[in-house]
Order: sequence, then C-alpha cells, then structure tokens
Amino acid sequence: MIIKKQVLKYGIIIFSLISVFNACSKDPAVSRVPAPPPSEGQVVSDVVYGSNTTWVDTMQNLTMDIYMPTHIDAGKKYPLVVNVHGGGYVSGDKLSTASKCQIYADSGFVAVSINYRVGWNAGGASDCTGDTSSALEAMYRAMQDINAAIRFLVHNADFYSIDPDWIFLSGASAGGVVVQTSSYETDNYVQQVYPELVSKLGNLQNADNDLTNTYSIKGICSIAGGLLDSNLINSSRAYPTIFFQGGSDEVIPVDHGTYLNCSNYFQLYGSLCLYRRLVANGESAVAHILPGAGHGNNGDSGYSDQFMIGNSACFFHQIMRGESQQTILIGTINSCL
Repeated sequence: MIIKKQVLKYGIIIFSLISVFNACSKDPAVSRVPAPPPSEGQVVSDVVYGSNTTWVDTMQNLTMDIYMPTHIDAGKKYPLVVNVHGGGYVSGDKLSTASKCQIYADSGFVAVSINYRVGWNAGGASDCTGDTSSALEAMYRAMQDINAAIRFLVHNADFYSIDPDWIFLSGASAGGVVVQTSSYETDNYVQQVYPELVSKLGNLQNADNDLTNTYSIKGICSIAGGLLDSNLINSSRAYPTIFFQGGSDEVIPVDHGTYLNCSNYFQLYGSLCLYRRLVANGESAVAHILPGAGHGNNGDSGYSDQFMIGNSACFFHQIMRGESQQTILIGTINSCL
C-alpha cells in the first residue's frame, strides 16, 4: 500500500469550534480546532463532534479524546481507530478506554475514544425487567453518535493526520455491539426493520452534526460484543474482525442466545457465531476465547488490554498489508503473525 504524503500547512488563522448544536437545526462542525495541529504522542481532550437530545430530552454535547501516534513523520497520514466504551448503554465514559487508545497510538494509529448518549429504562436489567424497546433506542442513538464522530474525523482528517482510507472500529460489551451494528446496519436496513426508531430518532447518518462526509470501515475489534442479526454478515457485506470473549460470558452469548440470558430480551449472536459467518463468506477473522472468563470490568473478556489491543493492532496492520487469516484460539495464544 502506498500512503500519500501531504505536508501540513500551518497558518495564523485560528478556527473556532462550534460546540452548541440544535437537534433539529444543526450547525456543521467546523473543520479545525485551534492551530497548531496536534503533535506526536499528544492527547487532544474533549473535542466536540456534535450535539443531540438524550433519552430524557436534555441536550448533550458529544465529545471525543484523540490520541496521536507516539511517533509522527511530518506530512504522513495514519490509520484511524475509533474506540467505543462499554456500560450496557446506561453508563460509561471515554476515559475508561484510555489504556486501549494509548496502545493503539503506540502501534501507529490515531486512536479516538468517544462519549455517546447512554440511558434507557433498564429496570433491574439483570433481573430481566428492562424495557427492550428503550434498549433498542439506546443502541440506535449510540449508532447515530458513532457515525457522526467518524464523519467529523474524516472532515478533519488533514488536521489530525488521519488517512481516511483506513478506518477501524474497536469496542467492548455495548461498545462491541454498537461498533458492529453501526458497520452493518444501513439506513435502508433500519427503515425496513425498525421504522419506529427512524420515525422517532431520525436517520443513522444525519444526526448530531450537519457533516456529510462518507467513509468505509476496513476492520473491527469486538470485545465481548455481538450482533442482533447474524445474517447481516453476507457475501455483499463482511468486515474483517478480531473477537475477544470470555468462554463463560453471562451477558453477551459466546455463540448465540439472549441478552443477559433473559428469555424476554432480544437475541444476540456472539463471537463464535459471527466468526463462522465471516469464514463462510471468505473474510479474515480471528476469535480469541478465554475459558472460564465472564463479562468483566467495563464489559471486557478477561484478557488484558495489552493482549487484546496488541493483537488487534497487529490484525489491523495485516489488513492494510492485504493479509488474511481465519483461526479460533483458546486461551492466551497470540494471533499476531
């Protein structure tokens, strides 16, 4: 792969970032934060990428932290990883993924951790009393926010030294679900399957800001995540994916089942099922399964951040080199070739 080099131009113009948006009448995000551009190893905190109403109808500014690669060559563009925290769509914060983002940045990526809108009528959640319609709305809002964040980053790709041709997603638990659903569920799909969500919350690709940049996802890291519809992985749409999941995950099924093992909650298809779907469609896939591990801190799989993100960064670099592999690994065996 040839990476195009472009020299960053420094100017004396200071661009202001519009941080207040209206959910119905939105101003487009400005293409620059104050100059000069961020330097190597820098973390740019609390960058506003949009704004929208929460599940309780309050306005929320949506922010991200941007971790620049540890070593930057002038004019070079770097692949992007957008990292999404867990928390069951009721809690969580972008700071919880700081160590993951730092490992990605040390591996040559611009790594971004985002805050997204959380909240639903979870009831006792684990005692199966939550409102599933409310849960689906929370997932839908998260997809809207991730899409808006990526549009913002593509719009500002030059400023943040991002190569928009290489965009990857990484997430744990609820984040592991939403990075996959946001990749596979299109506006056309949700209009057919979830018309009530579209009617209430709008389309997937026009929320939070007025940016219209397009992009394509090149690969996914799913940590204890899943999909609501495994048939979304097919011959026309399949993304290289590396999975990490505890073999005794009690929240997201390792193969297939229901959320939290509640019979009244929605179906979910976990790492092993999705791995088989990818392999059946000829796509690169790796599944790391840790026997005996459950759904741990921040929805992780029981593996360390260094193990998961180190292998994920390697997997993403393989994709960029045009390399492929298909393997299931039990325990702490590295998949990095």
